Amino acid sequence: MLTDIKKTINYFKKNGLKDTWYAVAERLWEKRHCRYDYVPPAEEELEKQRSMVFGRPLKISVVVPAYETPEVFLQDLILSVAEQTYQQYELVIADASESGKVRAVVKSFQEQYEGIVYIPLEKNAGISENTNAGIAAATGDYIGLLDHDDMLTPDALYLVRREIDRAGEQAGAPVLVYTDEDKMDRYREHYFEPHRKHDFDQELLYTNNYICHFSVFRKDVLQELKLRPEFDGAQDYDLILRCVAWCRAHYEGKDWQQRIRHVGAFLYHWRTHEASTAANPAAKQYAYEAGRRAVEAALQTRGIAAEVVHFRHLGFYRVEYGEDIFTKRPEIGAVGGPVRQNGKIIGGLMDAEGEVVFRALPKGFSGTMHIAALQQSARAVDIRNLRLREDLIPLFEKTTGYDWPFAGDADPEKIRNCSLRFCNKLREKGITILYDPLQQV
Repeated sequence: MLTDIKKTINYFKKNGLKDTWYAVAERLWEKRHCRYDYVPPAEEELEKQRSMVFGRPLKISVVVPAYETPEVFLQDLILSVAEQTYQQYELVIADASESGKVRAVVKSFQEQYEGIVYIPLEKNAGISENTNAGIAAATGDYIGLLDHDDMLTPDALYLVRREIDRAGEQAGAPVLVYTDEDKMDRYREHYFEPHRKHDFDQELLYTNNYICHFSVFRKDVLQELKLRPEFDGAQDYDLILRCVAWCRAHYEGKDWQQRIRHVGAFLYHWRTHEASTAANPAAKQYAYEAGRRAVEAALQTRGIAAEVVHFRHLGFYRVEYGEDIFTKRPEIGAVGGPVRQNGKIIGGLMDAEGEVVFRALPKGFSGTMHIAALQQSARAVDIRNLRLREDLIPLFEKTTGYDWPFAGDADPEKIRNCSLRFCNKLREKGITILYDPLQQV
């Protein structure tokens, strides 16, 4: 309760009364209508996973940078890895603590479990360098990163391993595998704020680190990229953005996107307490500026001249391309925005069947994880609020039967069908469609 009050006060200071009213109203609505509690896998399923024999050996290292970690947090973390149903693991703990309490806890577990590696660090060099020491010592085929006060679910490594094999059969060995996550209180009594993540979306990734936890990287790629100390606070975001760039550079065409895989299951519990950004985002303001710089650097690497600005919600960003987005991003051919009626969304972003993704969302609401207010890739967008690259106007007119710019008041079903038909044509040509919540006709 106290944490929520602090969040609201900080939000009010930053965004003013109107936006704060909408944010509070939406949060209260979510608490009433979007109840969640983590349900662990049934023991029968866990036993089935333990007995599973995979076709080839593959070890997953889990790297944890530790610094004066509270004993109970560290115990929870170690047990969450040691009791995985997939036992081809290695837990590497890189300890920068000045006291010996982390060493003592780890030593007590090393006597009970194999695969726990303790790396004492000479000094606390910061989160990136401390983690890099653990990464350098890891010997697994893949390396997952785990914060020192968080936990994995018992089936986390099993489901990651299964996805690695599935990806290998479909498109080749994945470079990055990520999972859904939720939050838990410091005592592990309550689980909340489930984050059901999208499959890989480059445009959405430019607005926030939605991939976050639990991220597992191919060892050779991670040991090449490492974490960069100049982005401490958002070092994982910077790493993911550079990992995406690595995939783009090393795999041709759209095949590179197939090397980034999403496991749609809650496999990571992010512990909240006063010192964590999960409980108090304002506790680490510097991290959000580091995140903004990370996105800016990622765009610069691609030769894209755009301004990255802070969104009204901490940790979220907006890429400002100006009027010449089609020049700066030639792969983008269309930009769509929301269509509203009586203060609620009736059109805009559509799924593959033409259903409006944010239908009935009230004006001022941003949706779960603010997704409705963020730029993102689109399968289809509504032609009633569309910005189009000039060379695509003839295709629009031929496909829809309407003159450009669209100014009709057609039947909603006809609008839906025309929007789908035109956007499908664009995607067949390899043209990217961007959804921008601020796009206006």
